[in-house]
Amino acid sequence: MNLIIHAPNVHQGGGKTLLIQLVLQVGKSVSCTLLTDTRLHFDPAPEHVRVLSFAPTLSGRWFAEQSLRLLARPGDLVLCMGNLPPLLPCAGQVVVFLQNRYLVDVQPFDGMSMKVRLRIAIERLWLRLRLRQGMKLVVQTPSMQAAAKAALGVSPLVLPFFAHTGPTPHSRLDCLAGFVYPATADKHKNHMNLLAAWKLLHESGVDAELHLTVDANQEVLETISRLQKTGVAIVNHGQLGPRQLSNLYWRCAALIFPSHVESFGLPLLEAQAAGLPVIASERDYVRDVIVPAETFDPHSAVSIARAVRRFLAIPEPDFVPMSPADFLREVLL
Repeated sequence: MNLIIHAPNVHQGGGKTLLIQLVLQVGKSVSCTLLTDTRLHFDPAPEHVRVLSFAPTLSGRWFAEQSLRLLARPGDLVLCMGNLPPLLPCAGQVVVFLQNRYLVDVQPFDGMSMKVRLRIAIERLWLRLRLRQGMKLVVQTPSMQAAAKAALGVSPLVLPFFAHTGPTPHSRLDCLAGFVYPATADKHKNHMNLLAAWKLLHESGVDAELHLTVDANQEVLETISRLQKTGVAIVNHGQLGPRQLSNLYWRCAALIFPSHVESFGLPLLEAQAAGLPVIASERDYVRDVIVPAETFDPHSAVSIARAVRRFLAIPEPDFVPMSPADFLREVLL
């Protein structure tokens, strides 16, 4: 049996991390071909894995689909790691690894460009039209399984996997002010509410460091720069490699994770494996995989700030209502 890993659109985030971890586990006895994106960089790829790279363009994707059709033979295993089944008919057992929640869940498109909205709409149609009987659909969490079943009418297998490659857990008593949020600045990652919460914390005298990995969202980058100039403790590292991210986990006291929606939330497991407590959105996808130390309403910057204060054991100012007599005295002045 040959293994063909079809991932021509996987190049960043948790999908990239999981793909690399998976390919590194392919044994030398397995004949494996990886169809991938030119933007995906292995360091290095296993010598026994044949790698075919395709440009992240419409023509590049078409060539990738044609190559898959020509490569696959009866008895082969075709593992599609990019959410979508093959566009063209191909032989072999097809397994679709579904990671993008936008393809099976009703989520608002607020703040997304027309290009992104169009891509999601096309991929939703692709998934529904090309998912065939006999193909296996795999997800990573029970909530993602429920969303896929409701949208597609099939019940996927729940097969989460994760390989911790970072440092072992340790005491962080010397760095209790450091919080890390490793995420690209896609709209659903909710950076703007997180930054608003950090502004509120600064204004109330709480200057906990926030470490980010943003590199490609002008609105978020400009907001970070503006807040830094006013003294808000934010450090933006840009895109980090696995080793650099592991070192950042080691230096921080907790992971903060305000994302509105995830299919898996890989940093939640990475942080847990590194011994970091997690402060996260009160969402099903979080409790699918971990028990957070604190939770908050991701739509509210105030709620995020209050969760950080609770984690740091910094009490909220007391709320003491005045008496009716004092109220009348004030309004009659």
